[in-house]
Amino acid sequence: MLDALLGLIFDIVLSAVGTAIVKLFSVDNAAEIATVIIGLGFIAIGFTAAVWGH
Repeated sequence: MLDALLGLIFDIVLSAVGTAIVKLFSVDNAAEIATVIIGLGFIAIGFTAAVWGH
């Protein structure tokens, strides 16, 4: 139950951060920004897995 709740919160925060970053930059840079967001997502997933001990 706790894992599902934390996963939902993580998804919401990652989505909000991605949207904010894209809005900060122009649409022309969206492809470059998307790669950064994906990279940050992988880092966050790795950190989350390390913290939760899975």
